[in-house]
Amino acid sequence: MNQHATTFEEFFSECYLQYRIVIRRYIASRINHSCDAEDMMQDVFLRLWEYRAFVNKETVRPLLFTIAQNLIIDKIRRYYKKEDFVTYIYNVQEQGRNLTEEQMNLKELKVLHERIIEVLPEKRQQIYKLSFYQEMPNHLIAQKLSLSIRTVEGQLLLSRKFVRNHLCGQYAVTG
Repeated sequence: MNQHATTFEEFFSECYLQYRIVIRRYIASRINHSCDAEDMMQDVFLRLWEYRAFVNKETVRPLLFTIAQNLIIDKIRRYYKKEDFVTYIYNVQEQGRNLTEEQMNLKELKVLHERIIEVLPEKRQQIYKLSFYQEMPNHLIAQKLSLSIRTVEGQLLLSRKFVRNHLCGQYAVTG
């Protein structure tokens, strides 16, 4: 790292040039998608920029890897959240139904899901929709809605639990 970097912008540029390949390889080794790894590497440096008040030369490397690890975990959680929902849809349907009946059931389940979401408080509903439908990461939801990341995480936890419980309860009754 150049000891003569006088502004954070110069320091940030040096960090980017020095660590971008290492961070991209680190991410790619854990998610096995080079395109996603490139995007996530950019997100790591975007977060570094957002946390610039806490960055110094001694802690920048571990901070980059911590940010990368958190982004990887978020991506994996989003993946499994979608997989759980899809798995639930497939598990509740009986085998042997014809395609038309399955499409109708899926449509009914989606409508039921929408109705359940509409019951959520307005802010929680907004956070859930940004996360579920637009796949927006928590930090971007927090930034967009002017909330803390912890608030977004807490609201998502509550809304997912609410939706899951009501989907299971309602679908068992109607399905």
